[in-house]
Amino acid sequence: MTQDTASPTPAQPPAGALWDVHKPVGRRSMLLAAIGALLGLGIAGYGLFTAQGTRTASIPAEDAALVNAIPVLRADLIAQVTALYSVPYAQTTRPQRQKVLDDVVREELYVQRGVEMGLANDDIDVRQALVQSTEGQIAQDAATAKPAEDELRGWYTAHQGKYASEGLMTLHEWRVPAGADPQRVVAALRSGTAPDALGLKTTGRVDDGEEFYFAAQEHLGTRVFAVARGLANGAVSDPIPTPDGVHIVQMIRNTRPVATPYPEARDQVLRDFLADKIARLQEGNKRFLRKRADIKIAADLQ
Repeated sequence: MTQDTASPTPAQPPAGALWDVHKPVGRRSMLLAAIGALLGLGIAGYGLFTAQGTRTASIPAEDAALVNAIPVLRADLIAQVTALYSVPYAQTTRPQRQKVLDDVVREELYVQRGVEMGLANDDIDVRQALVQSTEGQIAQDAATAKPAEDELRGWYTAHQGKYASEGLMTLHEWRVPAGADPQRVVAALRSGTAPDALGLKTTGRVDDGEEFYFAAQEHLGTRVFAVARGLANGAVSDPIPTPDGVHIVQMIRNTRPVATPYPEARDQVLRDFLADKIARLQEGNKRFLRKRADIKIAADLQ
């Protein structure tokens, strides 16, 4: 009789043997290791993206920003915006809100810097006291080093317009009629022809008598004023193209500013020089504090 020589079929593990902790199985070990690794990665990722030191950390709904984990309350921001612009918060613009928020963040940075410097923090108005103390320290540092005389003279030369009498001018601004030749109109005015005879109409912007330079610039605009300030008494400008037509300036009297000599202006020059230095130091200090700080802004305020 022929004997069956086929290999026996390997025995299969009973149901549930994969999870039987008393029977080591290679597949089970690999599966458990993979699950553990995935759980670890998930926990690490959650911690990474919600940590306070990361920009992706969420901001509580009641906060407008977090400055080194210190909240800037949205309610406080709304109150300050409303008080500053005297309109309901909903009617303010995004730039207005961002400006106020920037000021609030700056204040918080100064408060925290004041605490670092060991300044007193037990005043009734703590925040204002710390901000003023921090700014005062910067001002004191700036004022301690007295500028050299050549620095002051350099400042005076670069800003000489600040140390001069205010200019005055009396003038007319005419609008050239449609279809008229501007060059012919200018030539006729310069020869003494009356504006009415040329059909010229005033723009109404500078016909109320003598004006300070700053007022004339506001009324005429930068371009037309730049032409006007260079005119001598009785002069007529060349045609000036503008968005609303061609204009002509007729100068009646131009009293130009007179510079104050440096010796007489020196005290004011010194004050202005130090004020500018303090402002630049404070701006640099603000940039430094912002750079090293962890600042998070609510998405709707960015």
